[in-house]
Amino acid sequence: MNRSFSGLPNAAGMTAQVPLVTSAKQPREIQVSISGLGDDGLGTGRFEERTVRVKNGLPGESVSTKVLRKRRGILYTEAFSVVTPSSDRRVSACSIFPRCGGCALHHMDYQAQLKLKEQTLMRALADFQVEPLRVAAPVFGPRLHYRNKARLGVRIIGGSPLVGFRESFSSRVVRMDDCKTLILAFANILAPLKEVIGQLSIRHKIPQIELAAGDHEQAIIVRHLEPMSNEDLSLLKDFAQWSRIRIYLQPKGYDSVWLLAPTDAPEYLHYLNLDFGLCYHFLPTDFVQVNPFINRVLVRTALNLLNPKPGKQVIDLFCGIGNFSLAAARLGGWVTGYESSATAVRRALHNAALNGLSVTTRFKEVNLYDSSSVDFADAQYLILDPPRTGAGENLSRWLSSDGFKYLQKAVYVSCNPVTFASDAATFERFGLQLSEVGIFDMFPHTAHVETLGLFERRG
Repeated sequence: MNRSFSGLPNAAGMTAQVPLVTSAKQPREIQVSISGLGDDGLGTGRFEERTVRVKNGLPGESVSTKVLRKRRGILYTEAFSVVTPSSDRRVSACSIFPRCGGCALHHMDYQAQLKLKEQTLMRALADFQVEPLRVAAPVFGPRLHYRNKARLGVRIIGGSPLVGFRESFSSRVVRMDDCKTLILAFANILAPLKEVIGQLSIRHKIPQIELAAGDHEQAIIVRHLEPMSNEDLSLLKDFAQWSRIRIYLQPKGYDSVWLLAPTDAPEYLHYLNLDFGLCYHFLPTDFVQVNPFINRVLVRTALNLLNPKPGKQVIDLFCGIGNFSLAAARLGGWVTGYESSATAVRRALHNAALNGLSVTTRFKEVNLYDSSSVDFADAQYLILDPPRTGAGENLSRWLSSDGFKYLQKAVYVSCNPVTFASDAATFERFGLQLSEVGIFDMFPHTAHVETLGLFERRG
């Protein structure tokens, strides 16, 4: 069997090029004048009294589009021809945009993208009557090949595999031989990875793969619904050796993930934060920020704003594996991290020991959405980095506790402008004003908005 990985044959013995699969009824084509751009990066227009959402369209443009989906009276479309282009339109660096659903704004000038995201944040704050004292300039980094963690779908069409993000407005897997978003270590092996998956005996029973990378190592998790044959395992081991990427298998949930090859690989991936002299260990299944450059700047900025004094108490809610906690401890703070995930708490404790910070840090497993058992004690500093749902209803209970009266500063990292704005209004009701806010472009060319806010006690 050919295992050169420079152009692996598929199961039929030849490399196949698979056309995009469409329904028997071709999508209807319509022309739309775009009046605005939504927070999701889609253009908005009207056609025959119906709302139309347009991918690959910008305000002021007239575009020809294909209707790809109809839902609740709204037409979801993709522009394939621009009649009158916007001055903000740019040629996409990605050959599969706009078909791929991984990015929404590849056609838009980058400075215009940053402006859109800042406007999204400011509009959300205005909706909750929150007015920051200062708005920081947007923070950005590499615009291509920045993403070191992703989940890709797998689908077999006519015996040939597709591995990639989902198509726009569809659950279908896009035909993807390259990616301008994934780090080069992953982008460069997509084509050979597809080919080796195509040779597996259970290729129809592999719904997805996950990618995760540290600073110097990469891993692939293969989800499979049926046991693999010895030949399948041998193929994947050969691929691991050729690519120098760790291969993990996942027969069930995350607790079933195990390392297939190489068997002598270290247990953990890792990333460094040289600003604070820190090393973080994590497993491919752990949550870490997907953009390592922006994460380092985010941690640095957050701790500069918080500026915890040595020996003072710091609370870190939704602390994860210690991304912010350990940096605060390195500056001399006594840190208590709260996290809902038992796995993340174990990793945070491990990382504290790894960095010699076990004495000044504590980590506790608490369901932060069902429990109010967070002890502020005499903490003067607070860090929050919640999921998209925000801090939740417990925020008011936490801020009304007796220990809260000592709190002077809070830094809040958010991936959802609406829940950030809602929680900002709660902070202000309890006497902490939003003194500075700004966006960090964690996901260039997407509509995702990452926000950092500093709240300070009035007076």
